[in-house]
Amino acid sequence: MKRLVSLWGVLATELGTLCGTDASRDILTVSRRCEKEGDAFLRITLPAFQKGFEQALEEGRMSSSLISGFHFSGGLPVFLQGFLRNIFTSDGALLDIPCIESIRSVRQLTAFYGKIEGRCTPRRENAAIAEYVQADDDCAAWDLHVQSSILEELQNVAQVVLGPWISEVDHQVATDDLQPRHGPGQTADRLLGNEKYDVVYWPEHLESRFPWVEWGVVNYRYADSHDRSFSSSAHVVTRARQTLVPKTMSRPRVIVMEPTALQYMQQALMTALTDAIERSTSLIGFTDQEPNRSLARRGSLDRSLSTIDLSEASDRVTYLQAASVLSVFPNLWEALDATRSSEVDLANNLGSRDIAKFASMGSAVCFPVEAMVFCVAIFMAIQRHHRKTDAAFRLRPSDVRKYEGLVRVYGDDLIIPVEYLSEVRSVFSLLGWKINERKSFSEGNFRESCGGDYWRGEDVTPIRCRNLIPTSLRQTDEVQSLVSLRNQLYLAGYWTTASYLDDRLDKLLRGRFPIVGETSAALGRVSVSFSPLVRGTDRYQRALTRAYSVRTRIPKNACSETGALLKCLLPPRQEEQLQLKHLAGPARDSQHLHRSGRPEDVSIILRWMPIH
Repeated sequence: MKRLVSLWGVLATELGTLCGTDASRDILTVSRRCEKEGDAFLRITLPAFQKGFEQALEEGRMSSSLISGFHFSGGLPVFLQGFLRNIFTSDGALLDIPCIESIRSVRQLTAFYGKIEGRCTPRRENAAIAEYVQADDDCAAWDLHVQSSILEELQNVAQVVLGPWISEVDHQVATDDLQPRHGPGQTADRLLGNEKYDVVYWPEHLESRFPWVEWGVVNYRYADSHDRSFSSSAHVVTRARQTLVPKTMSRPRVIVMEPTALQYMQQALMTALTDAIERSTSLIGFTDQEPNRSLARRGSLDRSLSTIDLSEASDRVTYLQAASVLSVFPNLWEALDATRSSEVDLANNLGSRDIAKFASMGSAVCFPVEAMVFCVAIFMAIQRHHRKTDAAFRLRPSDVRKYEGLVRVYGDDLIIPVEYLSEVRSVFSLLGWKINERKSFSEGNFRESCGGDYWRGEDVTPIRCRNLIPTSLRQTDEVQSLVSLRNQLYLAGYWTTASYLDDRLDKLLRGRFPIVGETSAALGRVSVSFSPLVRGTDRYQRALTRAYSVRTRIPKNACSETGALLKCLLPPRQEEQLQLKHLAGPARDSQHLHRSGRPEDVSIILRWMPIH
């Protein structure tokens, strides 16, 4: 913890110099509170200060109701007051022309350690599981009591909004023009890598739409090559399995791992949906976050666009909501329903339960389905808004196209015109969804979306420390993270703090911390200074330097001859190529039937590496 406090102090001093203020009292406050509260002050309390600060920008006034746990003097917190006086008046009102550098600095100092990955306490883990269960209970209650008129309205709007994009996917499903694949991650039945191509359990509800002899093996000739189970009474994993992934100190990320066979076909539907949508419209995105950031920046300038963040987004899209939106495409909906898990084993041995939501985070189709449902709900609100002045208004495809560049959905990051915000809030509440008010902005000049934060068009996105500071090269993830942090700080112009980290990294890396280009895989420092040629090679015609780099080892696993044939005939996955890139020379392509999955061993070694 002392290392984190020291680094924070160096950064605070540099930012204070940039903003014309003395941060020494703030550094003393952080040191004293960390002694009493531990690193929870850095990782939980300061990020909470950040959220209160953002709300103050949104409301145009700082108040003690927005920031708890800190003393106030007049209308401002005593902590960071030197920076805050450049943003607010002494009674808490937002200045007409606040200092953008001070806004950036307050957010940087309070958000710096908010995303350090780490395991939560058991109490916080169980609270996250309880929230998952409560959200699912809410989904069940919504489906039980919903009025049929709401479902009909969703269905009608979905036909107008999604019809031009999804009709071709519906045809693809009808003609079996799909490409299944296995993902790189874990599954409920604990099959890894190549083992997935010999999947043991193929559920009955999946078999009814995607027969195993047509999708699980190369062709009918190999139908008897494996003992296959279709019955849920077999001694195999038949339910999805919940797991808790370290996220922040305040709460874990709740993920549900799907059975291998379901995930295999979900990947086929996900690919078809995301490809078709991204080709057809800019209203929904899956791979490029830049349009969201661009629109957020625009909203911060002219206040014409609102950014909305949803709480528990995927956990609150109910089964009937998804069915209403997608049942207008019967072939696609039948396929999605067939690949859906209806039961889950909760983490921490808290039992199992039926799932009322359509899909949990971890399902390959969760992201595209929730995006389509959110988009339809937004246009349902737009239609309702126009019907206030024109009762006969009916949304048409030409109306939907007018909102390209005004409406954008990327997961639970939503952007809409401010004029529709009230109706969107009403519709979302009607559907049982929760807007995260502390991360949604519409009134002031601050906007955030997809990792981009803006104030009056200026980028004020903080740089975040993602891991604890390492003390040994054996702490591979921490070393990589610290090198990345150093380079981000340097490129942002925080050269004093970067120099502070240079000294520590040079000792940690035993004097091997050379200057490299931004694209180099070596653990080196980015700099505007000249990088001398350490070694050249005629074979590759590139400059090399002696530096540490990360070496990964793909785990050994194999499948049967039938499974190997299936893998070779399926189209290669981009992720699989990335996993194998560390295998040298021609063995890169020849080893995939013997080594697959995510790396089981990661280490740092010293070797000659390209500078660029």
